[in-house]
Amino acid sequence: MDWVVIVDDDTSSRSQTAQVLKSEGMKVTCLASGAELLDYMEGMTLMPDLILLDIVMPGMNGFDTLRILREKEGSESKVPVIFLTGCEDPGEEREGLSLGAVDFIRKPCYPEIMALRVKRTIELSHLQRDLFAEVEKKTKENNRLTLHVVQTLAEAIDAKDTYTNGHSGRVASYSREIAKRLGYDEQAQDEIYMMGLLHDVGKIGVPDAIINKPSRLTDEEFEEIKKHPSVGNRILKRIREMPKLAYGARWHHERVDGHGYPDALSGASIPEEARIIAVADAYDAMTSNRSYRGVLPQSVVKGELEKGKGSQFDPHIADIMIAMINEDTGYSMSEGAAEKAGLLRMSEEETIRHMDGMNELPVELAGIEQLDTELGLFLCGDAQDYLEALTIFAGSISVKSQKLENALASGDIAAYTTLVHSLKSSARTVGATKVSELARLLEAAGKHNETDRLFKDTPQLLSIYRDLEDPLKEILNKGVNS
Repeated sequence: MDWVVIVDDDTSSRSQTAQVLKSEGMKVTCLASGAELLDYMEGMTLMPDLILLDIVMPGMNGFDTLRILREKEGSESKVPVIFLTGCEDPGEEREGLSLGAVDFIRKPCYPEIMALRVKRTIELSHLQRDLFAEVEKKTKENNRLTLHVVQTLAEAIDAKDTYTNGHSGRVASYSREIAKRLGYDEQAQDEIYMMGLLHDVGKIGVPDAIINKPSRLTDEEFEEIKKHPSVGNRILKRIREMPKLAYGARWHHERVDGHGYPDALSGASIPEEARIIAVADAYDAMTSNRSYRGVLPQSVVKGELEKGKGSQFDPHIADIMIAMINEDTGYSMSEGAAEKAGLLRMSEEETIRHMDGMNELPVELAGIEQLDTELGLFLCGDAQDYLEALTIFAGSISVKSQKLENALASGDIAAYTTLVHSLKSSARTVGATKVSELARLLEAAGKHNETDRLFKDTPQLLSIYRDLEDPLKEILNKGVNS
């Protein structure tokens, strides 16, 4: 059912407009001022499909109301607005359109024409929303396809070497974890994961006989091996949409002391992503089976990393890898064991989740007694939308609580009733059922002017409502920063 909010200080006009839209099967909410609209939408998680906004109103006029609405950061700033006006001044129309209004309806108007214009505006808004959703869907599909193509290519590269099956995937996973511990955001973690998968792509140009030679390489053969970073760089730098993709391929064999190849870079002149992949690559080489040896003991691996700090490896990045080794008491980060431990699968799933823009609910939310997360998920549709709704809800608690107290203290029962109605809706959407139920009862009391009931029960409502603020913000902020 389409939902329209009518904001008009003229009771008769507001009632007539509402009657027309209700007869067309629409849900209608009537408000008497711009201030009421802003109060009503504060913390709302489900937004109306359209706002019909009168221009000439006492106090805050329609233009000022829309200006404030458009400055907000939430979804309320995107709700389409049609102005209602009895003025014929073209300057007024120009100002309204410049503020983001989608149309003007002049009063008095024919009911059939008004209903038709409202319907068409809502239909257009829904069409734009559906097109945006379709673009998002296709983007996610393309992201997944890109990742799967990269993974397939990495597996093809690994297949050239009999003794390094799964090497690229493990290096990518270790690199992602190091980047995460360095404070990289999710997008940067995804990028380094892809860089890790393709760091050895240049081995396509190295003969299999050299890659799989069980004995010591000759100087000539080692020179052939040393060409693979440059070959990888030539392949990947053609992908202009991901300019950093070539970093890992070109520079993962550089050393911080300047004695690496192919460019003999040193220290910070080596991109940090390549320094990360260099440590992850060395770790996996030592913890994988080779033709000339098996997996090295964990203590030996740790000792080699310690010895290479400041010469082969960036000391800080090596320390992070050593910390990961210290935590890995079962030596699960080794060839064969890594797959068993689910490390590769977890890294792949995280990359797909981040690239798709998906979120998981923090487990701590289930510990908030007043929150029914299953209901919130059902009403919001998915975890991402639910987390966004919770963020809006939590962010409005202080302001909305104060406005409720002020309205009640000043005896403005109409404003109080509008606020508590809005709270009822937003609380139910996020699964704050006790807040929603108390708000519903107090809304009914406000409509019947039962002031004794309002003064008696509002403190209980505000206490439960405010108790949600700190735990919600702590959990949601932790999720953003993790």
